[in-house]
Amino acid sequence: MPIERKLAAIMFTDIAGYTEQMSKSESKSLDTLEKKRSILKPLLKEYKGTFVKEIGDGTLSYFESAVNAATCAVKLQETTYDDKEMNIRVGIHIGDIVFKDGDVFGGGVNVASRLENIAPAGGVCVSKSVYDELSNQDDFDGIELGLQSLKGVGRLIEVFGLKGDKLNEPKPSDYQEDKVTVHSDDEVPSIAIIPFDNKGADEDVFYAYGISADLISDCSGAGLIRVASKKQIDDAGDLPQDELAKKLDVRYMANGELWRMGDMFQLSVELYDTKDRKVVWSDRWQEKWDNLPTIKGSLSDGLLKALDTKPKVEKKADTTNPEAYEFYLKAKHKYEKRENTDDTGIVRGLLNKAIELDDNLISAKTLLGTTYREMSDYGKAMEIITFALKQAEEIGDKSLESLVLNNLGSCHIDLCDYDKGLDCLNRALTIEEELGDKRGVGAIYHNIGCIYDLKGNRHKALENFKFNHEICKDYDDKRGMAVGYNNIGNIYYSAGDYDIAHKYSDNYLTLSETIGDKGGIAAAFGNKSVYYRLQGNYDKGLDCLNRALTIEEELGNNLAISLNYSSMGLLYIYCEEFENAEDYIEKSLTIQKEIGISDNIRRLRNITSLALIYKILRKQYHTDEIQSLITVTENIDFELFYSLYQLLEDTSYLETVYNQVQEKADNLEPDVKLKFLSYPIPKAIVEEWEKVK
Repeated sequence: MPIERKLAAIMFTDIAGYTEQMSKSESKSLDTLEKKRSILKPLLKEYKGTFVKEIGDGTLSYFESAVNAATCAVKLQETTYDDKEMNIRVGIHIGDIVFKDGDVFGGGVNVASRLENIAPAGGVCVSKSVYDELSNQDDFDGIELGLQSLKGVGRLIEVFGLKGDKLNEPKPSDYQEDKVTVHSDDEVPSIAIIPFDNKGADEDVFYAYGISADLISDCSGAGLIRVASKKQIDDAGDLPQDELAKKLDVRYMANGELWRMGDMFQLSVELYDTKDRKVVWSDRWQEKWDNLPTIKGSLSDGLLKALDTKPKVEKKADTTNPEAYEFYLKAKHKYEKRENTDDTGIVRGLLNKAIELDDNLISAKTLLGTTYREMSDYGKAMEIITFALKQAEEIGDKSLESLVLNNLGSCHIDLCDYDKGLDCLNRALTIEEELGDKRGVGAIYHNIGCIYDLKGNRHKALENFKFNHEICKDYDDKRGMAVGYNNIGNIYYSAGDYDIAHKYSDNYLTLSETIGDKGGIAAAFGNKSVYYRLQGNYDKGLDCLNRALTIEEELGNNLAISLNYSSMGLLYIYCEEFENAEDYIEKSLTIQKEIGISDNIRRLRNITSLALIYKILRKQYHTDEIQSLITVTENIDFELFYSLYQLLEDTSYLETVYNQVQEKADNLEPDVKLKFLSYPIPKAIVEEWEKVK
């Protein structure tokens, strides 16, 4: 049978102490129950409520509006006010109800049930979603009971007790035990959501993995909040909770467990405040398998409420079809863990099954497009993603529209169609600004900056990198700020302003040291070594490279080690220590071969440097591969072009590199231009050109 979902105002009622009454007098208790029934049903009819079922002494009903539900509840309490046997409790919540096989259930039903359970006898407790609708009505007033952990349903709900002459009003002092202390410091809330542990069968691990990944994504896009990425968490390794929080530079840690048992999930969650060293929220509960698509939404809602963060636009569930969502989660996990193209084929099969079950599951279509894009099948990727964009626009889901635009932009960038890539990213930027997703806005500014850098428009690249950097400062994202310093420094380096590049690299280094990012520390030293080399300060360049290499060797980062060996070789060439230079460049080439690096410019730089050393040492060398690589390599910088001229003695290379240097110099301020032209390589290029022109 198809599953029908509906948003409604759900009302639960029961009789406090009914079980005890039954033990004393069964007939009297049954009379009380019948009397309650006779009062409630006419009220339901009057206020357009739908009676669903009785559960012992309790009843479940739903209404089209919160006002009708609350009015019905108040009238019920007023009618039974003088009957001391009644002691009715009422809970009301606006949420999803699911109709299946003649039954009604769902997260919204569970919340209403718990609200009824915590209401005082003769009183009415409602959720904030209900109270917000009542606040515009003159007939209702309430008492704020705070953010309550509704145990056993995995929800955090702001609860209000209704006030009235014939209502038993709840006392806030009675609700302190399960009240959650909301983040209230001036600091931007920061959290790491540790992937949930799978406590079930090994083949069910995709549930915990997929829900955790989606949870991180949902919370990251909620506004002014800093959320550690899954990669940052994975890279940090297995550490005690407080140490991990320090390494990730976050205050709050969230973790949980998930266990599938037949058609039920057993879940637990804990939110820990490392600053105050206390558990803010913990719960253990069960969910029906049919509620699978809503689990991560309920969890993200609770975490964001505890961190006092509210997204501008409520995120919709990806799908209401649990089977489709299950296929999507399986595919997402398989793709993350893929080992070969056969795995990618399995992923596509799972995604196509998800899409067959729910053609509006845009996340599945986006991932499907990504599987083709990452295998360079851009035609198929563009076809899938373009159609997904049209659907996202039609259903009006701005968050998904932005996601698809980012993916479409990536396709255009891979195809070097930078203008179309920029168009997609700018459209996504407008949406993210509407949604209030500052992290998303910052990420897009960063990507736009990268495109302008590729286009050679350093001014626009710098502008966008600075926009991203300021946003990172707003939510105290030290990692993002560090990356921003690095990006900005690289722009000044490309422009030839090495002094400013040094300053930004120093900031990059300082922040990387602050957050304990060894990779960032090594990268900063590597960058500074390049700036020192080009400025002719070879001793400082060697010192920075040795520091970078020490860290990269500890980390086992072979790609970075290879790049640093190459830089070391260049420095030793300039120091005229050719045997050392030869040794380092050969080691760089060996690593490149071992790990399969096919980057033309890296290989061209290494084999050109090696051939130049052989030429100086009067050893035999060949230039066939060099000549071949020159024809297929783009963006050759002036330093490499000058090495090619020195090796091949072709004045056309000297003319090219002279023009590169002059163009770079002409874009600098007068005093910076003079300094740039005084550095060893630009100076040698200009002097050599003056001799041969």
